[in-house]
Amino acid sequence: MSTLLVSGIITTHNRADLLPRALDSVINQTYPNMEVVVVDDGSVDETPQVMQRYQKEHSIKYIRLEESHGPGKARNKGIEEASGIFIAGLDDDDVWHEERISEMVEAYSDDYAFVTSDNEMVYPKKSVVWKKKNKIDLDTLLYTNQVGNQILAKRDRLLEVGGFDASLIAAVEDYDLWIRLCKAFGPIRNVQKPLQTIYMDHEEGRVTDKAFKGFLQFYNKHKPLMNTKQRAYQLYKIRRAQGKSVTLKEFLFRVPPFRMAKELKHMIINRLWK
Repeated sequence: MSTLLVSGIITTHNRADLLPRALDSVINQTYPNMEVVVVDDGSVDETPQVMQRYQKEHSIKYIRLEESHGPGKARNKGIEEASGIFIAGLDDDDVWHEERISEMVEAYSDDYAFVTSDNEMVYPKKSVVWKKKNKIDLDTLLYTNQVGNQILAKRDRLLEVGGFDASLIAAVEDYDLWIRLCKAFGPIRNVQKPLQTIYMDHEEGRVTDKAFKGFLQFYNKHKPLMNTKQRAYQLYKIRRAQGKSVTLKEFLFRVPPFRMAKELKHMIINRLWK
């Protein structure tokens, strides 16, 4: 399996300053058979110039959309244009570790819907490792997005389930796709070591209204799959995204045991008790 082509897809929009860091991390993978694809979602900054410099030294498929259509359509365009058996995505503000693709391809099995990994999460004042279970099933996923933002999956499977739903707000379009892949092809394999760094410093202050609308879209779309407890927790997250406070009784009823410690910390820091 180590000889199968993997298409590393970066979608980017107005991040010419951060794009080289992401690009370098794809170019420098230890995996021997990589295709690099960059989809420019209508950037109006120096992104075309950055790509021109990189294409002088590296074989990169650069697809430029003249107008911005959002990350969902940009990701789908990358998948459509890719040549690889496997697709692996990367956000333009994050970084792959050098062995990411090698380890994920090694871990892949058709018994799983796709492969993900633990992540290094970098915040303004600290860095932590997001550790996940070795296997993530649909029941767990219907509570919360335990996958994160990027995966390695077979291209034909992504196309079979329809790719990213571009009608959804960007906050949940990845989560939505993971649900559909998991439902169609089974549980998810997680490589239990950090193989990607996600930078959260520029994400602060972006949540609230966008997150609320996204969670509500996601909830309405997948509500039929959820049991009572999953619906209760999803409604709790919608309320939290609105910045609304909850009672201790509501907290204990709506939050599943495996999420309580993290949610409790969030509630205390943001003073959302009533």
